[in-house]
Amino acid sequence: MKIILQKEKILNAIKAVKGIVSSRGVQQILSAILIETGEEDKIKLIATDLNLAISYTTEAKIEKSGKLAISAKLLEEIITKLPDGKDITIELLEEDSNTVKIQSEKTKYEIISMDSSEFPSVFNTKGSDEEENVSFEISTKDLNKAIKQTAFSAVQNDVGGVLSGICFTINENIMEMVATDGNRLTRSRIPINSKGINKTFICAYRTLVEISKLISLAQDKEIKFTIKGVKIIFEFKDILFQSSLIDGTYPKYQQLIPTTNEKTAILNRDKFISSIDRISVMVNTRTNIVKFNFEENSLEISTDTPEAGSAKERLDIDYTSEELLIAFNYKYVLECLRNMTDTNVKIEMSTKLSAAVIKPSANENEECDDYLCLIMPVQVR
Repeated sequence: MKIILQKEKILNAIKAVKGIVSSRGVQQILSAILIETGEEDKIKLIATDLNLAISYTTEAKIEKSGKLAISAKLLEEIITKLPDGKDITIELLEEDSNTVKIQSEKTKYEIISMDSSEFPSVFNTKGSDEEENVSFEISTKDLNKAIKQTAFSAVQNDVGGVLSGICFTINENIMEMVATDGNRLTRSRIPINSKGINKTFICAYRTLVEISKLISLAQDKEIKFTIKGVKIIFEFKDILFQSSLIDGTYPKYQQLIPTTNEKTAILNRDKFISSIDRISVMVNTRTNIVKFNFEENSLEISTDTPEAGSAKERLDIDYTSEELLIAFNYKYVLECLRNMTDTNVKIEMSTKLSAAVIKPSANENEECDDYLCLIMPVQVR
């Protein structure tokens, strides 16, 4: 195998795939990036940890076809240090050896690669029948926004079961994404051509974090995703990304979202964030509790820590219901607000122990049902 390509092209490919490379050392080959030649002067860089897999296609001059596997860490370090704006030659010196030459101008490396035949085969999963193989197209802008609005509420580790994923429900030209960790819940709705298909699946938190990165990198306007049995494949122009879906039944979250919260407050989002941020300096770091006392057209935000002191701030708001004192983990409130872009937000409440809902203000955005964040209050004495 022998290929010649620009430094910038291979470096972009490495940056795209390296996040999927396994660092756990279960199989040494999983710490490698597979480089293989394709057709019409194209090469693919592939990485996998067996749960996730990614393929990035880029242009190269192919002088000899083939494939090779190189440590991702070493490959990135070498390519990064080579001169900018110059071509790089990558060559497997002999087919029956693992010595790879990487050269640019007067700099040459000879490194020992891994056995490419040991690299797992990916992107060949098929569903057991036609109903299991369904594809949809969606705006990358809409998908990225929905990921940012929901994923932070998922349990962010691999042992969280279904709650470590985001639940997708596709129905009647709407795709609903929901995440919850049991203390809060976020829901985002975006338009999609559902093709008359109803589909529900659970996608891992890590998968969507990687997809969000790839959306920024690829800059495609649309993305296609396909459900193939227990796998999901996201398809960009030059990138394929595959992930295992989470097996299990997601909680019936619809029953958790209150529909009778009669107390509503409208606040300026930026001012609300700034006030909570200032008050949080004095919060008890063990509990993160901040009190919110809603009075007529006024909100008092406060916290007190016996060993440190207290803080209090008052905001002018639009609120005409009876007085309500309610407490939250302030970090949950801030994360919700910071993942919104609306000037004003609405908080819907009922009692000090009932779930509160934060959403865009209907005064500004008539489609306020497109996004909401539910937060459970904390009981305080």
